[in-house]
Amino acid sequence: MRLADLQAMFQAGVLAGAEDGARILESVKNSAQADRTTLFGVYVNAYRARLAEFLAADFPALRALIGEEAFDALADAYIGAQPSRQRNARWYTTRLPDFLRESAEWRDNARAIDLASFERALTDAFDAPDAEPLAIDALGGFAPEQWPGLSFAFHPSLILLELEAGTIATHEAAMEQQELPPPDEQRGHVAVWRADLDSVHCELEADEFLALSLAMEGHAFGDICQMAAFRDLEDASPERLAQMLTGWFQEGLVVAAESREKEG
Repeated sequence: MRLADLQAMFQAGVLAGAEDGARILESVKNSAQADRTTLFGVYVNAYRARLAEFLAADFPALRALIGEEAFDALADAYIGAQPSRQRNARWYTTRLPDFLRESAEWRDNARAIDLASFERALTDAFDAPDAEPLAIDALGGFAPEQWPGLSFAFHPSLILLELEAGTIATHEAAMEQQELPPPDEQRGHVAVWRADLDSVHCELEADEFLALSLAMEGHAFGDICQMAAFRDLEDASPERLAQMLTGWFQEGLVVAAESREKEG
């Protein structure tokens, strides 16, 4: 048997698991120390244990929320359903929130799903591409009549989430090893991004979440004002939206601005 064939068989066996994989490797001889099934099981267990470590490292608050036993069972189920297919282990854990949503056992646990989504957003924001923030002085280059047509591009790390209102408090308590707060069925809004080489977050009011969502979709400033008024958000006046925009610049979220209005 060629080495390449043996390596491919070995990889398939590891992914299949110790019991099924051992049958795949019937051509491998036993060693003087142990039989091939036992030796192969060492590789299988090490592979799964390493993937479980990645999951625990990326979702520590989720582990604290549901408990070690339940988390270990979740990790085992995820590893069985999601074999590692990328060389970079960083990306292996990224589908865990989706796996929770798709799982019959977890799909109704909104608290766990939201907490996992928040933890994934923190990791994704940290690893996102970089971009140079646009100084707020750049707005001075646009005439007043151009403002309704202003549209903005945002930092690649910016992520908006709609979560259970207590998600942030749960995450903070878990990371500080404090008692977790009770569930909160109300929904809240959170922005996550990278600042100064670290992932940060900010809870948003409903009007700012709407405005920022629309802005990230490419809607112009004037259109955002009209949509906010149409949805009866009393606080979403042009002045309030201008304050939001100033805040986005101050946080380094805006990386480009352009006007769709024709000059003259």
